[in-house]
Amino acid sequence: MGITWVIISMKVLYGLAIELNRWDYIGLEALGVILLTLVAVNIFVAYRHDHDAIAAQSTLVLLAIGSTAGSVLGEMGVAGMILIATLLVHGLALHRQSGNLAALGVAASNLWIGMHAITGGFEFGSLRILALDDSLLLFVLLMVVSAINATMAARFAREKNWFSQAFKVVGLGQPGLWGVSVSMGMVGALLAVASSREDVGYALGIVSFLGACFGGSYLVVRGVESMRVMTPLSIAAVPLVAILVFGDGSGDLVAWIDSYELFTILATIVTGFVLLRDQDRVTDRVLWVGSVVVLGLLVILVPTESSDAGGDGGALLLGLLAAMHIGTAILAVKRESSALAGITVLLPWGWVMIEELAEEAIRILLVANDRVDPGTIIDLEPFPLGAYLATACILMIVVNVRMGEEGVNLASKFLGLSEVSASVRDSGALQLWSIGLWLPMLTILLMSQFGGFNAITLIILVSMLVGLHLVSEVMGLRIGDPVAMAAILTVSLVAMQWRNGLFVPLSALLCLSLMILMFARGSSRESLYTGGLALMSMPILLALSGRDPVLELASTDVLPDFDSSMVSVALAAGVLAVYLPRSGTIEKLLNPALAALWLLVITTALAFSDEDAIAQAASLGMFAVSSIWLVARGELRAELRSIAKRDSRIQMAAEASKGGDGGVSTYEPIRGEMEAKRRKSRHKGETYSLAELYTTDVSHKPTVVLAILALVLGSGVLIGLLTGPNPLLLVTVGIFLTALIAIARARTERLDLELPHIFGMEMPIAAAIVGLVAIHVISHLGPGSSNRDLLDMAVLITLLLALSAISLIGKDRLLNRIPIALDWIVLPLLAGRMLGAVMVEALPFPLTIDPFEGNMLEWKLPWLLLESVLILCVIADILVDRKRVQLERDDWKGASGRGARALFVVLISFGPAGILAVASCIDQGWRYRQPTAVGLAIPAGLLALISIGAWFETSIDVLPEITLLTGLVLLVLCALTVPLKGEKWTMMLAVNSHMLLIMIGLAGYATSIVLPTLLIVLSTTVWVIGIMQLRRTLRIWGLADLILAVLVALIFVQGITEPVTLLIALMVLAGELGLVSWLGQRNEKSLLQD
Repeated sequence: MGITWVIISMKVLYGLAIELNRWDYIGLEALGVILLTLVAVNIFVAYRHDHDAIAAQSTLVLLAIGSTAGSVLGEMGVAGMILIATLLVHGLALHRQSGNLAALGVAASNLWIGMHAITGGFEFGSLRILALDDSLLLFVLLMVVSAINATMAARFAREKNWFSQAFKVVGLGQPGLWGVSVSMGMVGALLAVASSREDVGYALGIVSFLGACFGGSYLVVRGVESMRVMTPLSIAAVPLVAILVFGDGSGDLVAWIDSYELFTILATIVTGFVLLRDQDRVTDRVLWVGSVVVLGLLVILVPTESSDAGGDGGALLLGLLAAMHIGTAILAVKRESSALAGITVLLPWGWVMIEELAEEAIRILLVANDRVDPGTIIDLEPFPLGAYLATACILMIVVNVRMGEEGVNLASKFLGLSEVSASVRDSGALQLWSIGLWLPMLTILLMSQFGGFNAITLIILVSMLVGLHLVSEVMGLRIGDPVAMAAILTVSLVAMQWRNGLFVPLSALLCLSLMILMFARGSSRESLYTGGLALMSMPILLALSGRDPVLELASTDVLPDFDSSMVSVALAAGVLAVYLPRSGTIEKLLNPALAALWLLVITTALAFSDEDAIAQAASLGMFAVSSIWLVARGELRAELRSIAKRDSRIQMAAEASKGGDGGVSTYEPIRGEMEAKRRKSRHKGETYSLAELYTTDVSHKPTVVLAILALVLGSGVLIGLLTGPNPLLLVTVGIFLTALIAIARARTERLDLELPHIFGMEMPIAAAIVGLVAIHVISHLGPGSSNRDLLDMAVLITLLLALSAISLIGKDRLLNRIPIALDWIVLPLLAGRMLGAVMVEALPFPLTIDPFEGNMLEWKLPWLLLESVLILCVIADILVDRKRVQLERDDWKGASGRGARALFVVLISFGPAGILAVASCIDQGWRYRQPTAVGLAIPAGLLALISIGAWFETSIDVLPEITLLTGLVLLVLCALTVPLKGEKWTMMLAVNSHMLLIMIGLAGYATSIVLPTLLIVLSTTVWVIGIMQLRRTLRIWGLADLILAVLVALIFVQGITEPVTLLIALMVLAGELGLVSWLGQRNEKSLLQD
């Protein structure tokens, strides 16, 4: 409390003296004497009580006295008093060994000078603060005071002080005296700098001697001998001050350089020499923080105006910054400092981007609040900015290369505490090489939106940046994932195209980059092929969208104009030229193949969108050549794996065969598995060769072929849906697919491999058949389609014949394969016909075709061709069946399969082929004793008559009689199965007779006595057969027929209740029941057993 009262008492005395002057009891001179006396008393009291706070009060009062001395002594008096006050406080600090007073002196003196420089003078009560308008005086005063402060800061660097303790109290750590006092003192010094911003030489001169003073002071703190630092600075100070004194007011001294600018240059050289000579004593943190501070000062102090306004377009500022970046790069390399390397790479691009964003944010805020747009604050023209950033590119490469093989990962020390941060660290996104790519690209993209570049400078800068990274990657100097590099390049360049256009040069640059990366690194990173091909499609997709650029840069019209579709073809050809020769050596071949096909498709789409005939032909030709190449040479790895698997199985078979010779044989599970697969397979029969058995499931799946088929067929379906039926499209697609399939089959046969099968057909051929049928059907749903224009169906039939024939070439077991090929002709045609019929009747319904009406080419020819093909299929099936009988081969179709095939032919035939198929089915069904086959063929024959009726009316006229007669004949045959012991045929004959007779009864005699009569006949026959053959099902069926006959008669037959008619009906019913009862009693014992 005593110290506090002393301080308060001295403040009261100081205030009393000031009030006496304000009340005019004393003059200014007397006030000055009284205040100086009180200062002396204050110092005495400070020593009396041995407390720094009391002494600090005297220093502050003396500074205030110095500020008001100008009213009597002028500016020289103010400067002198400030200097005396500074010397006094530092003298007290030295005498008392007080870090508090030293820190106060450093901070207060510079702040006081800065206050005089920035305010321009003001009055505080009765005190009048005079401004320091003499620039030389202010310059020299700040220089001397800074030198004293720097010396004192170094002298008391490790002493305790109030400011450090205050920082600790508020939780900001506890900086040392040097750091906290110099930081506060620099605030005041920078106020002086800010007051002279318009005079660049003057302001930079202040910055240079501040750097010299406090930089040298820091070196001393870091352990450098004080004389080693002070000697060059002291020697240089004399001539430098002399330059200022003699050059003051004399204009330019050397050429266009005035005294302050010359001082700045020389002082910077001396300061750089002192600092760099002992730079090993300086920490990396100080160097990189200092570079950031210097950059900020230069950006603030150095004026930048456009050349139109008489400025240099930012050339001076950017030149100074480039010199600083070169310095940090040299230090980074010499010191192997990751921090300085990072600042060298980040700072040039970071400050430009941050400044532009801040400037735009300020402009938006002002305009939004109806303020005047301030315009550009820092005007950087394209050429100086481009040269500056080009220098930054070179420095970035140099620094990264010299940092060694491990490089610099800025996330290595402050990330990794969580999964997210660890993934960011490990991803390499903050690796200095990666930052050196994506940050410049982001900055260039941003600056191009605000007029920072024209088209020429942007292309040159981007090309230089990309080129440097590519050269580093090829030489093995760059650290990072080449796939990530390719992605960053693509996204950046496509974003520039989106905003600024420049499709041709930027796309060419991207293509060249991807080609180099794929060529140089594709062998070690196969994903580069997929990524490169897919990424190359992005600019082509942008061109395909037809979007106009948002902002067209200046000088764009100087660039030559090329056709975008032809350029896209050239770009696709470039990346494919790198990929295709290596496609066969790629382990995972599907992804790059799909990417290549995708690139080809969108290139072709762009050519057709631009209606460029040359580009269309080139793109289609390139697609064909690439597809054939991929099919012929693109699956070497997969083929080798299949060959290895085959050889392994053959070796297993050889070992198994040896084991059975004389020794104890063992059962191999794989043998049973393969035998089961062969039994299920339609195209593979039994074999006695172990090698053939063990390789049953060995096949080569042509992934690339299937991918191309899917793409081509999908495109064909889409085109067909959009354009309608197009026979030329089917021909083109079919021929192309046939060529691909032929190449794939020839290659697998040469390697002694098989293709996988689907329902007995080789997978590529099956996929092609299904796809062609889909194109045919879907095209008839498109605009302008007609189910009367079926020329494309004729083309489809021809292609199916060709593909089925190809499936038989070079194959053994033709007796197994020919029926499969026939099925793959008939079934797809039927499926397509049915789908087309039910979908808005895009194709004619079955059984309704008149082949002899309509246009010859569009109607008659397709139907006659279809019928001819169906007849050939039926004849081929007959011949194959006879050959199998001759060779005593087992039947493989089965009863239901044989009947179903006949029915399928009937449904797509207009008659003759259907009749032939039904006849063949009945014949084969009888020979193979297959009632089901015959049972399906009989109604199919009636359907064939319906089909014939569409063009031959007599067939329809006699159809009811034929149906009735057939039903009665079948019923008689059903009854004859009892004496002829043909129980196997009974059920089929019963079903067919019921179906035909009931159908004819419902169709022509629904309300007459005929239908009940037919039901009674059916009931009696089936019931009796059931009794005689001891078949409960037939007996129940006969009873059901009888009940149905009674119900139909009572409900639908008119006059059934008349006495005579009713009597006859009851007699018939009694006769049937009597017969059934008699037979039941006769065979009672057998029926009980049943």
